[in-house]
Amino acid sequence: MLCRARYHSKPRYYTYRSIQTTRILRYAESLPTPNQPLTKTIVSEQTAQIYLDNVFPLRLSVWDIRQLVFKNSKRFLESKVHQTIPSNELPHDFTVKQILARTKDGGAIVHFSYKSTETAKLEVAEDIVKKIQDHVKKERIVAPFNFRQVRAFLVKGQPFLEDILAHYPTPRLRIEFQGEKPVNVESLYHLLRPYGNIFDISLYPNPNTGKDPARYAIVQFTRIRFATSARNCLHGYNVDNTRLNIVYERQMRTNVVKDWLVSHPRITIPLLAAIFAGITYAVFDPIRIFFVTSKVTQRFNPQEYAFYRWLRKETWDRLIQPDSIQQSAQSSSWADDFEHTEKLRAWLAESPETFIVVTGNKGSGKSALVKAAIHDKRHTVIIDCEKIGSARNQSEMTKTLAKEAGYFPIFTWLSSLSGVMDTVVAATTGQKANFASSPDSKMKDILETVAVALRDMIPSEKEARLQTKKKQQTRWKKVKNLVLNKKSDTVGENKEEDEDELDQKCIPVVVIDNYMYRETSKNVILWEQLAEWAALLIENSIAHVIFISSNASVMKALAKALPGKSFSNITLSDAPPEVAMSFIKKQLGEEVDDPKLPEIISALGGRLTELEVLVQKMKMNIDAQTAFEDIITRNLIEIRKYGFGDSSSENHQLEWTPIQFWAIVKLLAEKPSINYDELKWQNVFNGDDTPLRAMERAELISVVHKDGRPNSIKPGKPIHYTVFRRLLSDTVFASSLEIESNMSLKKQAEESISKLENTIEKLSNISQPNKPPREIQERIHYLLTKLSSLQKSIEQYDEAIKDAKISVSKDWKEDDEN
Repeated sequence: MLCRARYHSKPRYYTYRSIQTTRILRYAESLPTPNQPLTKTIVSEQTAQIYLDNVFPLRLSVWDIRQLVFKNSKRFLESKVHQTIPSNELPHDFTVKQILARTKDGGAIVHFSYKSTETAKLEVAEDIVKKIQDHVKKERIVAPFNFRQVRAFLVKGQPFLEDILAHYPTPRLRIEFQGEKPVNVESLYHLLRPYGNIFDISLYPNPNTGKDPARYAIVQFTRIRFATSARNCLHGYNVDNTRLNIVYERQMRTNVVKDWLVSHPRITIPLLAAIFAGITYAVFDPIRIFFVTSKVTQRFNPQEYAFYRWLRKETWDRLIQPDSIQQSAQSSSWADDFEHTEKLRAWLAESPETFIVVTGNKGSGKSALVKAAIHDKRHTVIIDCEKIGSARNQSEMTKTLAKEAGYFPIFTWLSSLSGVMDTVVAATTGQKANFASSPDSKMKDILETVAVALRDMIPSEKEARLQTKKKQQTRWKKVKNLVLNKKSDTVGENKEEDEDELDQKCIPVVVIDNYMYRETSKNVILWEQLAEWAALLIENSIAHVIFISSNASVMKALAKALPGKSFSNITLSDAPPEVAMSFIKKQLGEEVDDPKLPEIISALGGRLTELEVLVQKMKMNIDAQTAFEDIITRNLIEIRKYGFGDSSSENHQLEWTPIQFWAIVKLLAEKPSINYDELKWQNVFNGDDTPLRAMERAELISVVHKDGRPNSIKPGKPIHYTVFRRLLSDTVFASSLEIESNMSLKKQAEESISKLENTIEKLSNISQPNKPPREIQERIHYLLTKLSSLQKSIEQYDEAIKDAKISVSKDWKEDDEN
């Protein structure tokens, strides 16, 4: 049996060969040559790998869900591989052995076997891959997700089959050289170019330095799929005993605009802040104006709709007495002040030119009077300052003001964020950015937004009223034509008067209730901002503004915001006894018959707050006298705590001395009022009325004004008359204060005497040869007379102190024995 043999010689490489040329060359090489030993050519089963690209979508991040759209199953993969590889048409007994999906890289690796000699196995494998590539082009096999052609490459290395979650395909490959000799750029280009266009190849470190050889290379492809094909086919490939380890290199994208913005914070940060403010103004301000308008017009209040009111009246109100009826019953006596109500309505019928101020003591019915006057007004804004001022901090105060005005949305957390940004900018740039907006500025923004909403509300309301009036006139003309059977003559109307009337009806009303109810450092800015905002509304004829206050100094505070104008003022006093009795009977029923009740009501003085407490106690089956004593005891404790400083709080500091208030208590226990100026010039005040104003703010006293100046002083509440008498009847307490008062006056007189003695001594040293001049003698005589008068006063003070001490000791013994 003959065997083929060939001489071993150096292998020959051809770039382009057809199949026929390949067979001829193989036959020529198989012939024996001179001086060459004969060898056997053994054909055996060989294995290789093919990488199919564009089988799956690439997965570029953990959030990439494109692969979920396409099936990723064994059946789908096998059908895709058999569609790409025509196994029956390939030579050399081609057989598919295994299919491995490379879903992250968007491809698949196919293990196959074929028959070939050991020396020609690479050529045969390349021939098989070439046939597969021709088949793909001929059949135009494309991927359905990007409509690009499927590509096939022979795997020359050992693929790294990993599923590391943090590694995703990129167009950059890092090729590490594991060996003694690095691979040059030209060799890398020839190896990598068949897989796709290359953007750049760089060796690291630079071999031109002559120090260290290149240990790795960075190759940048123009597409990610070119890089995935190269990595799956060439990883682990040996080039001149140097192994190529290929990994994806995370691409460092350079953005010129971003770099410039980061490197210029002094320009970019204010610019970003301006952009943010502009977006906020364009997006949120219209929303806030809408909610403020809805709050003013009661757009979402079902009570404003006739159908709801009728339905509630016919259902729920028949079973349970409505809260509105109970509230109206409580304040009807105060709201039915016809004279003041009509005066207030007349002012609201005019154009807004000044503030309307309603003052009076607490419980005098100020709020009830205003609500009765604006009952028929459709557009009203009521801001309760007590709710705002009682907030714990500035942030809560801002939220409460926004809620009262209907301002929404409000982002109070932006103030804290702005403060952090200010700190960061100051640390990076060395300059303050002033991004932080204080709660005061936020309150100002809220009030300005409300003003804009009120201003925009007038034209729309006026137009709606005009259309309604035109419809009514049209209906009247039709009725008149039907009755008279003729065309109705146009009645001459004064259009200007109608427009003025409509304007007055369309103007909103702003009610600021409990204004300046408490004067603290925290609330000063609130009162100033509300006054300035109200002045803005008046000056621009946007709305009527009504201030309701129990503070007597409210006029001075408002005069600063609207100078040069007199205010429309209504001052309410306590209700008369007959009105108070009527209120009690409405609350408790007409069958109330207590002989002491008229006397008790007279002592309470028609103050609504005290009458409500009395009613509540009597509803609990407590008789009128016991309830009255409880009210007196409570007020007595408050007077001792806030009037004389008997408070356990260390932070509670009085703006007056206990002896100054005691002087007022003694006088008001004997007579209904005190002359203001006479009291101011007594020894305990010495012409300083600052303590009197402080007592008025604390509601211990009330100052009655006449012709714009303080005229007389009365107690803060009518029941204080009774309380002051009880204080005088407490001999131990009264005697202690008498001791303190007389000791203070004695000390004051002794200081005056000391000054007089020094002055007399100096004048006595001024002398002529024998005696002082006549003018000096007259001055010394006057001072001696004054000194004698002060000495008599000191003796009287000493006597009063002695008697008071005896009284304290005597009364204490009697109390102890009892």
